[in-house]
Amino acid sequence: MLRRLMPVLVVCVGLTVGHSSQAVIHGLTFPGVAISTVKLSIQHAHFLQSAEKWEYYDSICSAAIVGLKPLTLLTAAHCLKEVRLTGPKDLPILSIAQPELLGIEEINLRQAFYRPFEAVSEDLTQDVAVLVFDAKVQSAIQPLPIRLDDQLPEVLMICGYGRGYGEADTRHPRCGERKPVRDLSDFYQVLPKTYRDMDEMLHLQAQTQFLYTQELVHAEKALLAVNRLNEADQYDHTVPMPTVGDSGGPWLVINAKGQYELLAITSLVERFYNPSAHWPFFQKQVPLSEYPYVAYGLRLSHPEVLGFLQYAQHSGADIRFTSAPLFPYAGRP
Repeated sequence: MLRRLMPVLVVCVGLTVGHSSQAVIHGLTFPGVAISTVKLSIQHAHFLQSAEKWEYYDSICSAAIVGLKPLTLLTAAHCLKEVRLTGPKDLPILSIAQPELLGIEEINLRQAFYRPFEAVSEDLTQDVAVLVFDAKVQSAIQPLPIRLDDQLPEVLMICGYGRGYGEADTRHPRCGERKPVRDLSDFYQVLPKTYRDMDEMLHLQAQTQFLYTQELVHAEKALLAVNRLNEADQYDHTVPMPTVGDSGGPWLVINAKGQYELLAITSLVERFYNPSAHWPFFQKQVPLSEYPYVAYGLRLSHPEVLGFLQYAQHSGADIRFTSAPLFPYAGRP
């Protein structure tokens, strides 16, 4: 059942959408200009059939700056579900939050490339949007080149706006370094066998949901994933993890010159909402909004995604691609 979206796109039983206002990562705060990441404020309109009237609401998403001439952002297409439109081109009503922190002035959206939410909900390779602005950029922002490489990095850095449970609000994004899941076909890399031994039925239900999510992607190698396991292979809600509000945020690697490159954007967070008295991490006083088990990033080098980005590039977006060598350890310099 699909309900009103508050990004990130959240999967629980079937494909559903979370309503929590909790967001980001339990990570380190970075200046947005340092990692070329912005917060988007988006206006939405939802028609209430029962009352026969429109309901208006706002949401936030994250976005990566990939070009400056003109200013070009990448974000998740599901952020634009039920977006309000304006003008002769039916452009989304959205804005860059606190642009003065990034040295961006005189901002005006001129192009938007994205597919409707109905297509995104059936195929996650469609979950990318390109936004092109007329703007004056006064700061030394380094736009993020998109990495064309299928090799899985040892470490990547994931960034996004918002705040998690118990975290103070911040005007800047938070980032966390994570090791990607090596084998998405192995559910034990999300919830290890020890949790199956504790509650076999719930573990089986979670695995069924996990496999259903894979069916949403109609091509191989479209997603990267990170789990919420610590070094001891135990589920840990304090591990940095994307959640509601991080949609469209960058998944970054470092090239051999010490520069960030964009590998993926946050697309989907998956949670298994049935608490188990046998799983010890559920004994902590933490809201369910803080229990994502796996987060997915849409790989921008995937052929379907790449074709869409190249179309936007040929239509006026400023997008660059690279396959430069990476640092052996692709974390923060």
